[in-house]
Amino acid sequence: MNLAAVDLNLLVAFDALLGEGSVSAAAARIGLSQPAMSKRLAHLRQLFADDLFVRSADGVRPTEKALDLADPIRAALRQIEDALGGLGQFSPDRSQRVFRIATTDHVAATLAPRLMATLRQVAPRTSIVIRSLHRQDVIDQLEKGSVDLAITILPDAPTSIKRVSLFHVDWVSLVSASHPEIVDELTLDLYLKYPHLLVTHVGDLKGYVDRMLDDRGLKRNVVMSLPYALAVPAIIARTDMICTLSANLVNLASWPGVRSFPVPFDYSGYEETMLWHRRNDSDPGHGWMRRTLLEVSETLTRHEP
Repeated sequence: MNLAAVDLNLLVAFDALLGEGSVSAAAARIGLSQPAMSKRLAHLRQLFADDLFVRSADGVRPTEKALDLADPIRAALRQIEDALGGLGQFSPDRSQRVFRIATTDHVAATLAPRLMATLRQVAPRTSIVIRSLHRQDVIDQLEKGSVDLAITILPDAPTSIKRVSLFHVDWVSLVSASHPEIVDELTLDLYLKYPHLLVTHVGDLKGYVDRMLDDRGLKRNVVMSLPYALAVPAIIARTDMICTLSANLVNLASWPGVRSFPVPFDYSGYEETMLWHRRNDSDPGHGWMRRTLLEVSETLTRHEP
């Protein structure tokens, strides 16, 4: 390739398309019209003899060639920025960037208050879009670029997905304050005797707790599942059901009509994990948001308000 024929602005456009996953959003990010960005994309395709970005339901999706080019092009752009005195680096106090995060309602309830309090102080022009998480769609959303980050448990993610632990989660079991039998203690026998409410985005009646019980040769009776946690306390307060869910969520408020108990079997809890696509590794704004989420998560372990 003749480097003299390569317009640096094309690489800037490539970087924006990777980060935004949309021609119009990428154009807005670097101050171009959508037709001008489409023209640069056409030049990029000609330059690299590849489609690079193909249409998807909600924008454009990088090809394998684009993903292979992502890290070296971004590294080169960062070196140029450093050589020119840091021009174009991410400035939280001036940025109007929109970050899209896929997660569950209980993670949002745990992290979003602290995250937004931080952003209003140091990055008041940035915006956050929380998207509902279906674990089966996480990889696809990250690969398409329709979300920047996902926060969930996903141990079988491919190598193109990077990860880091955010915070530890323990479970508690909620029961009605007027439960006919569970008053002072929740034993394993009582846990298995009464029906259960399951919070899951998979849409069935079996979750992680059930698989743990299967390993012990035990079974509980799940009679209802729903994909969000906000309705749980009201349902539990009016029934004889049990719901096992994140202690972080339960501790957010004094829920009327319910009481909580330790889960009556041994387990080690789990780690809520932040996931992102490798093409965003060198994106300075993306890196800043990842660091911010890590710092916010650390305040959970220190029990800061």
